[in-house]
Amino acid sequence: MTILRPRGSVIAGLNAASLALCLSLVACDSGPNTPSQLLDALRGEQHTNHIVIGYKDGDSLDYIDASAGNTFKSAFLSIQPKNIRSIELRGTSEVLAASDGKWIASCTDKTTCEISEKGNPGRKFSVLRKDALTAFYWSPDDRLVLVIEKAPNWRFPPRCSLEDERDVTVYDTATGTSGVLTTVCGGFPYGSLRWYELNAP
Repeated sequence: MTILRPRGSVIAGLNAASLALCLSLVACDSGPNTPSQLLDALRGEQHTNHIVIGYKDGDSLDYIDASAGNTFKSAFLSIQPKNIRSIELRGTSEVLAASDGKWIASCTDKTTCEISEKGNPGRKFSVLRKDALTAFYWSPDDRLVLVIEKAPNWRFPPRCSLEDERDVTVYDTATGTSGVLTTVCGGFPYGSLRWYELNAP
């Protein structure tokens, strides 16, 4: 016997299941509009260079596993921070240099900035800074840039239940594309997320 359920009830049930999964993991998978080549680049960083995005929690590193649906995992290996360069773009409307001077940001309004490589103006990309909650952090090979952003106020379905949502966003400096790697909720220490290298003991 086939049982028919109202479409609205089915959608509500799926949304509730998705929300419960998100809350149990503290973070959600990448956004549906995240370019596949960007996810491939993140997996390449992890597999080839052992570079991941994470934060230190005592003696362990909680990091985003790009090869496992962008869920968080813990590592107790030898861990080295890889904060090569960063740039703070909040609250400014001028030309700024990254911490080591290799990249230059030109901010002409309160919304966007164009970032280009010093001496190589053809290599450039634009970033949205109006929702940035942190500085922008480059990966060691300059391929990717990490920033934490405020999520849209009315995203549906919501990824966090009655809590603030913050998107872990990554920019690809080679293609200029960007996407949401994962979303963290509530009191998650998003301000501590950085690039790290996982080393064998």
